[in-house]
Amino acid sequence: VWVGVIIMAAIIKVKVTKSKYPDATPTQLFFGRSLFFIAMGQVQTLITVLGDLFILKIQCVHPFLFWVVGALTSLTFTLLIYALVYSFGDVGKAIAVVVLVLQIAGSSGTYPIELLPELFPYAINAMRECICGLYEADIVIYLLKLLTFLVVGLVVGLWIRIPFEGLNHYMEERMEDTEMM
Repeated sequence: VWVGVIIMAAIIKVKVTKSKYPDATPTQLFFGRSLFFIAMGQVQTLITVLGDLFILKIQCVHPFLFWVVGALTSLTFTLLIYALVYSFGDVGKAIAVVVLVLQIAGSSGTYPIELLPELFPYAINAMRECICGLYEADIVIYLLKLLTFLVVGLVVGLWIRIPFEGLNHYMEERMEDTEMM
């Protein structure tokens, strides 16, 4: 999901120009385009979950819950990456790529997940609960911790971007001056 959103942010324009919608508030501009990204992220997640269940034929104790966790993970990751790119432009894309590299480690790509800081495994552990079976209310705890990053994405996209708007505009103009992009 994370990779798909990064690719979307690279090929689809994230910001809507204010001149096209002069009556729209900054919040409306943020949410207007983000809804498209969220919808595409949900389609990507549905394809992934259905592929896991019916093509790879994973053994999943709670398939519907598996999709729900995937949808919440997609919503969180999509909004977080969208907010980073919306707020910081190309620097936000770079931050998303750095976090992607950290997530590779967090998904047991290089290290056992148990050895990593608690920042990474919320979505992974929630998916494990769906696949292997639920234990008490652990899935609720994992999802609540995951959704805190949704709140972080909203804060970044709606408030933290405001002081950086001038700097981002300056950087975009300098990039255009180089005629490289």
